[in-house]
Amino acid sequence: MEQLSERMVLVLSVIVDNYIKYKQPVGSRILTKRYGLEFSPATMRNAMIDLEEMGYLTHTHTSGGKVPTQKGYKFYLNMIMNNFSPKMKKEFEDIPIYGQFYSLDEKMNNILNVASSLSGLVSLLTLPDFTKTIIKNIEFIKISENKIMCVLVSESNIIDTKITNLDKDISKKELKEFSEYLTFHYKGYSLEQINDDLKGYIETHAAECDGIVKRLIDESKNSKVLVSGVRNVFNYLDFTDNLEKLKKILSLLEEKKKIYELLKSFMKSERTILIGSDFPMEELQEMGLVSSAYKYKDTNMGVVGIMGPMNMDYKEILSIVESAKKKIDDILDG
Repeated sequence: MEQLSERMVLVLSVIVDNYIKYKQPVGSRILTKRYGLEFSPATMRNAMIDLEEMGYLTHTHTSGGKVPTQKGYKFYLNMIMNNFSPKMKKEFEDIPIYGQFYSLDEKMNNILNVASSLSGLVSLLTLPDFTKTIIKNIEFIKISENKIMCVLVSESNIIDTKITNLDKDISKKELKEFSEYLTFHYKGYSLEQINDDLKGYIETHAAECDGIVKRLIDESKNSKVLVSGVRNVFNYLDFTDNLEKLKKILSLLEEKKKIYELLKSFMKSERTILIGSDFPMEELQEMGLVSSAYKYKDTNMGVVGIMGPMNMDYKEILSIVESAKKKIDDILDG
């Protein structure tokens, strides 16, 4: 990447900041006055021309002002990240965790709703793979013939429920005995560890009960993605005059499997930022996304993120995403 002079860095920063705040390009005279720059509009114009030639800016047909390109946004983001120190936003500190026991989905949805409300954008989150969390209590409840519900309570008092079908009907008595056996012998274990160790269980119950745990693991691995603030897409000024573009974005957001796979690909990264063509899906290549992986006992368990137009306020979005991530970490750690 080219080495920019201090003046060019300042000019680029001002243009990106202005476009994020006001969502419209303006000329050099307004920018120099608005930001109290100590050089003339003519000097500003010359720097803008140079930055456009280098690919950091482009121009619109409706205005003489310049707008940032994807390259310009990335340069601006690198500057932000060099000085970024996340602090928990008060709105997340105030989120109640309600009672001691409360479903994970409800807690996560609460966090997501705050994130989309604060940002005015779309917030996204993958729920954790419960096969890796430490179990405090496990109970099997018969719903109907060949169908049971499993209630898992984690070490940090997070409740998760899974419903699974069985090939063979099992009585309420057998399910109760199996629940008590697992809770007594495997409290403090994960589902994966239980499944590996179950061969020592009573021979007469092994076939049915080992099958339950395997099915439960399969259900737990079908992790879900939560989405909040989809209606906010209608407020993106860049897209309101393009109905076809709006339809494509909304259609993709409904495809939870694609969104889940996108977020899952960030699982090993502490923080991920995508801009424009960084997205693997064509429908999102005029968007931006900031995401962060949340943890349970130092292991990345899921991803929370915010998606919006390319000219969103990245500094503010970074703060919101990191606050949401910290709140989820606190919940999972109990």
